[in-house]
Amino acid sequence: MWVVPGLLVATGAAVAVTWLMAGIWMGKLYRVERRSKGREFDPSPEDVACLAGHLVELRLLTMYDAGRIVVSRSGDVTATTTTSSPEHYFEAAAVHKIGPTRTGDLEMLTKWLDDDAPPHAVRSRLVAEGLLHDGKLLDRAELAEEWMALVSYAVAAVGVAAFVYALVRHENWLLPLLAFPALFAVALSANTLVDKYGDFKRHTGLGSRVLSEAWSTDRREHGPASNRREHAPMAVALAGLSALPAEHDLRICLEASRTRSRAKARANRRPGPSHSGGSYSGKSCGTSGPIGCGTSCGSNCGS
Repeated sequence: MWVVPGLLVATGAAVAVTWLMAGIWMGKLYRVERRSKGREFDPSPEDVACLAGHLVELRLLTMYDAGRIVVSRSGDVTATTTTSSPEHYFEAAAVHKIGPTRTGDLEMLTKWLDDDAPPHAVRSRLVAEGLLHDGKLLDRAELAEEWMALVSYAVAAVGVAAFVYALVRHENWLLPLLAFPALFAVALSANTLVDKYGDFKRHTGLGSRVLSEAWSTDRREHGPASNRREHAPMAVALAGLSALPAEHDLRICLEASRTRSRAKARANRRPGPSHSGGSYSGKSCGTSGPIGCGTSCGSNCGS
């Protein structure tokens, strides 16, 4: 007797709680947008690089120009400084990530550094300045969108189940027939509103405007990055190391590193050796005969 009203109350509470949480998280994002609206901001190359997603590459260019790192055409980067004498907190992080050998893969180094404390500190400062949205808050708002959609589907499914239950149990079927469609309409409206007004980007309106103005100023003063013969920090801040001339050592090193990474990925996707009859008779690791027990490439002992 109380099953259908209980389901109605439970699904109604789920809709209300999910909508409330979505409103709280998205309201915080809207407040950030309102506070930054109409403000002026004079960005440094570091700020622009962070907004464009190329902060690590700009810092590596600075280290390279200062002779703090050297690069090879094979894709490796070597630090010429030590962790005990860095001139910048970013250099300390770079040397630490490279490790005791002081040589590592350039593409891997950029990925490691992008998730390290120094870039996070710059992003946090831009969040405080109102140029970037807080990443955790964006994740919560996105989660609220997903939950709102799931709750809408759940209301529909529970409504059908409640109606069938009322028919089978010969109970009042008008309650689920009238109440659940109305609740589903409310959930669907809430989901539509969340989808319409919850499309937040990584940049705030101010951040997008600052980045757009940086692009316009750079093109006006220097021309397209692809046509330059000499690199400039702002070009790398906006477009990354790909803005460097094709013959620049850093660009050659990064392209070689990416080529090497793609080759490794293709090698890892290749199918393994075929097995037949429980024994392995393939040739590998430069051997000229069957692989047996105790080889460095593995064995099929005991088969």
